[in-house]
Amino acid sequence: MRQVGIMAMAVAILAMAGGPAEAGCLSWKQAGPVIAKNGLVPANVVYDSVQKRTGGKIVQAKLCEDGGSFRYKFSVLGPTGDVVKLDVDANTGQF
Repeated sequence: MRQVGIMAMAVAILAMAGGPAEAGCLSWKQAGPVIAKNGLVPANVVYDSVQKRTGGKIVQAKLCEDGGSFRYKFSVLGPTGDVVKLDVDANTGQF
């Protein structure tokens, strides 16, 4: 019985981790065509750069557009358990 409760809690936490969609943002899987169409810095290049810079694990990545400007937004679980949010300019790759 206790295992069922723990499993239900884990499922609820994972469901919340995705959170509500942010207006103007695409999931990592949906971003490819937009990246190609707009000549943005390739997603894999930015992803690798964020991982090297933080030393952590990326737990969420998305591409957001606001008024014609594109930004990659990342949530990174750091090596000590802290969560860091980073924005990267999708046109230049600059943090």
